[in-house]
Amino acid sequence: MDKIKLCIFDMDGLLIDSEKIYLFSALACSEKYGYRIPEELIYRTMGNNEAETKNRFLQTMGGDFPFDEFLEKEWVIHQDYLLHHPMEKKKGVDELLSYLEKEKIAKAVATSTQRYYADQYLKSVGLDGRFDHIVYGDDLKESKPRPEIYLKAAAAFPYKKEEILAFEDSGNGILSAVSAGLKVVHIPDLADVADEVKEKSFAVLDDLSQAVKLIEGMNR
Repeated sequence: MDKIKLCIFDMDGLLIDSEKIYLFSALACSEKYGYRIPEELIYRTMGNNEAETKNRFLQTMGGDFPFDEFLEKEWVIHQDYLLHHPMEKKKGVDELLSYLEKEKIAKAVATSTQRYYADQYLKSVGLDGRFDHIVYGDDLKESKPRPEIYLKAAAAFPYKKEEILAFEDSGNGILSAVSAGLKVVHIPDLADVADEVKEKSFAVLDDLSQAVKLIEGMNR
């Protein structure tokens, strides 16, 4: 087996505990303004960029659903939540990143979040400057579960696909990484992942700290 030389990380729900904030603010917005958004739709859009999220909302809620209006109101609730509940890192992030830095294994982020917000989030939890490369939602023509984001992230480095390990929490992300030809480690978060998608994972771990032992074993 080829040794791992690059790890590519999703951000939301994997590096930072942000999916619970999206879930809370979307449901709170739906209830406050009477949008009647199914909770399952919110889970299904985790891992998508804004354009793909809008498409899925319109498909489910109808073409006349005021998505842009909803997004504006949801963002106000989102920001208010963050004033009282600062963003937090997910368990094991620092341990894994420190290990990768010690072993000189490259690190990248592949996030569907727009650059402006992603940079703010990473900075707020002290993760700015910890990665060798970041691909943002604004850099993409296609969203997860399509492979563009992982293909772009991998292309920034001189490594074979067999030398790359992706980390994802969502089904959309798993499918994106697998479609790009990468091994993907699933770290479950809020959204349920279908068994047939989960089975595509190279490994399933409880948190990122367990990835240290996994990579050590792969790089012997």
